[in-house]
Amino acid sequence: MPQTGSLVVRVFTSQAQLPVSGATVIISSKMEDDRYHVHSIQTTDSSGTTQPFQLEAPDLVLSEEPGGAAPFSNYALVVEHPEYYLATFEKLQVFPGVETVQNVPLVPLPQPSNGDNSASPVVVTPQPL
Repeated sequence: MPQTGSLVVRVFTSQAQLPVSGATVIISSKMEDDRYHVHSIQTTDSSGTTQPFQLEAPDLVLSEEPGGAAPFSNYALVVEHPEYYLATFEKLQVFPGVETVQNVPLVPLPQPSNGDNSASPVVVTPQPL
């Protein structure tokens, strides 16, 4: 039976680590047909953080045998703010019963902006278990 874990996103400027308020945070997961299912959209508060997202995660019992399922679910994260480059993360791991905090450093756009505000996605590698 699926369980839940939670994900809190902390957004800050990449160099000074000052909180970025008003950033849009989108959590999604990739479905079998390669489309994305959006689970939540939030805006960061004055401290640069979101409220915890409650997300589905597999039952830990399924991962207790060799070759069993991974003890986490993978999610995608997009963070956007008009003054910063777009940040995308793939394969964020959410474990059942655990609150995961994902730090997102945003890089400021050059002034004036040339209209290209995208960056390469970051793939979060699995944690050593």
